[in-house]
Amino acid sequence: MMALDISSSRYWATRFGLALAPLFERHEASLSGEHSVLLGGGIGSFALSASADHIWKDHNAADWCWSSNLPHHVTVTDREVAVVRWDKAEAELLTRSSVEGRLDQFYRHLAADRVHSNQNVTGHMLTVFRRVRSLVADARIDDDHSIDAFLAFLHHAIRQSRSTDEIKRGGVASQSEGEDLLRLLSPSGVDDLLEYVTSRSSTALELLLIPSLAVRHAGSEIFQEAHFELLRTSNPDLFGYVAPSTAKPVTRGGTHYTPPALARTIVEQALAQIPGLADREHLAILDPACGSGSFLHEALRTLRRFGFCGRLILHGRDTSGPAISMAKFVLSAATEDWLPLGGCDIDIRQGDSLEGTLPTADVVLMNPPFVAWPALTTEQRQQMREILGPELLGRSDLSMAFVTRALDSLKSGGVLGTLLPGSLLTLRAAEAWRKYLVDQADLTFVASLGDYGLFRYAQVQVAAAVLARPRTDCQRPDSVAVLVATNDSDATGDALRTLRRTKHLPAGQVLGNKSWRLFRTSRGSLRRRTTWRLSSPATEEALQRLMTLRWAVRIGDLFHVRQGVRTGLKSVFVLPTWQVNKLPKKERQWFRPAIMNESIVDGRIKTRHRVFYPYDQRGLTITSEVDLVKQLPVYVEQYLQPVRTRLEKRANLVRANRKDWWGLSERRAWALDRRPRIVSKYFGGPGGFAIDSDSRYIVVQGFAWLPKWTPRAEGLPMSDVLAAYGAVMNSTGFGRLLEIFSPHVAGGQFDLSARHVKRIPIPDLAALSGDENTGRLVTRLASLGNRPQFTEPAWRGSVDRLTRELFGGDIFNDV
Repeated sequence: MMALDISSSRYWATRFGLALAPLFERHEASLSGEHSVLLGGGIGSFALSASADHIWKDHNAADWCWSSNLPHHVTVTDREVAVVRWDKAEAELLTRSSVEGRLDQFYRHLAADRVHSNQNVTGHMLTVFRRVRSLVADARIDDDHSIDAFLAFLHHAIRQSRSTDEIKRGGVASQSEGEDLLRLLSPSGVDDLLEYVTSRSSTALELLLIPSLAVRHAGSEIFQEAHFELLRTSNPDLFGYVAPSTAKPVTRGGTHYTPPALARTIVEQALAQIPGLADREHLAILDPACGSGSFLHEALRTLRRFGFCGRLILHGRDTSGPAISMAKFVLSAATEDWLPLGGCDIDIRQGDSLEGTLPTADVVLMNPPFVAWPALTTEQRQQMREILGPELLGRSDLSMAFVTRALDSLKSGGVLGTLLPGSLLTLRAAEAWRKYLVDQADLTFVASLGDYGLFRYAQVQVAAAVLARPRTDCQRPDSVAVLVATNDSDATGDALRTLRRTKHLPAGQVLGNKSWRLFRTSRGSLRRRTTWRLSSPATEEALQRLMTLRWAVRIGDLFHVRQGVRTGLKSVFVLPTWQVNKLPKKERQWFRPAIMNESIVDGRIKTRHRVFYPYDQRGLTITSEVDLVKQLPVYVEQYLQPVRTRLEKRANLVRANRKDWWGLSERRAWALDRRPRIVSKYFGGPGGFAIDSDSRYIVVQGFAWLPKWTPRAEGLPMSDVLAAYGAVMNSTGFGRLLEIFSPHVAGGQFDLSARHVKRIPIPDLAALSGDENTGRLVTRLASLGNRPQFTEPAWRGSVDRLTRELFGGDIFNDV
């Protein structure tokens, strides 16, 4: 263990799991002391100066951390520790001995002490970008060149902010192409903008931008935001109107943002799989969806920390021209800061990584586009078919094709580190693809990250994975590091810092708290599973204990979980109740109350829709078009006839050669079963289950849970057993089981499809209701389930207490 030394940046990095980088570089102005940035996992990052100077007494400390997009600057002297937060006027001054005595508490304070101003450096630089963009428009230059002009201006601002001696020492390379573009803009406009950038009066807090620090430490976020701004909006006109962007969005959609903290972690986890990295003579790194170069920039910084000395080549590909320009700029600036002794070649080109040949690489790092099947173009779907082949099953995601191509481009022993849509860990359509991945490579790290706030613009849960191509001269790993984080705002940051400082995690040990978990699981267990369900060893053991209890069954043993009817054209078959009420009385009888996803609220059915359902137990009751018009003349004229052609062309009807164009695509014969049932949302959780005791409703969006058992003479009636199940399913404990077995979707809900829920362990309440000891629990749950009051804390508390008692006391502490 390192001796306590808070003036050492390396000590802070080791103790708290922070990534270390220089705040300034050697070619910049000489400053006494050591100046570093310590980077956490989204929160907990700060700048550190160990110096005899009282840096906090002037503007320097605030300027440095603000320009670097860090909340705090910490100065450590022989006797004092001063904390500057850039949006606060006064520094917080502490004695060094008091900080050393409570160092963990001090760091927790830093991580929790959030900036209260929105005037961060990213927003400031976006204002600069907008002004450059206006100068480009005034010069009648195509908007596609706005990013190039912005980069040229930043280069100009860095040169202007540095002394002649610094420039002579080689700190600022020439960019003649950018300078030519800058000369086409209004000279007075460029001068005014330069004065704005170099003036304290440009910010309300009178902070001074140091452009080199912004590029070095905040460039990833700044350039990603600038690219998003370019594609999202046009220039404001004379009256301030912002039209749609005129820049050509040559993009695949999906995610627009790679969080630097997560990119850093994936890079570290991937490079850690390269044996003898520091002594390698050559290393090739590829990002086939490089965007503005976030992963490649983090790769350079990480290789520096890891002591790499060989020859490095960085390959990057992206379909966006502006993104390629930013990546070149970022990497050019980064290689001015540091080069391995063997040198570095940069190969960044515009191109489609799903076409042609990719460079072979030792390491591939990427955040591929997340684009679901319905949003793909015809060309992209064909690319998916060609790349995935037999692994393409059902409605897949474009990111799968990128991962497959990346894996194919790896050399023997090479490593892939990538972000993924979280759904791909459990999606049934990705099952064959997941098997292909683990057949081709060793999964060494996998994470499911719930902090949506970390992923700006992402609309889906995000996962990460590291896969290593096996080498013949190395033993294959027998376990996988697994990280699971919830939507708690601090969870991902805490988890990533713990991962960084944990060099060896023994099998069976679990680190974390209720918001995140870090553990190892066997590689074989993941290979055997149809999904990559990321459960800790304690959770797996708890589930095994559940299944050994005498009452234990699975949902699939008790219920047929059936998806609702398919209409084929919901807008004409499913109508709001008020619209149905406008039809003649004799026509209304053909409509049944409909369960939509929004119909189940807090454990109760509150439907406002009706569905046209011309069926009885024998099948279709309106068997001819003549009879249809006779029975429903108004409905046919107003709703069906205008879209008849569309109805006739529905795939189900065409395949079966059906002539009943007024019928539903799938009527679901079970819908008319008169036995009581549970109904649920399609995407839901606790509060999303309700009892349809007299089978009045036709499920359209959601699921019907049809009992497989028959009532027992010694137990409760079926309706009461179902009410007890309704209470259990709306409990917090059942929600925890859903977290394990069912994929998350946007909004924190779960996919309640049968293929996910059928394996969830649950008590056999029908059997337990006849037991002298457990019958009272089931009876009380039935009473609560018959009168759901989900929003009432007392009701939920009673349900949770009874459910815990039924499942076995503290079992949910481990789930």
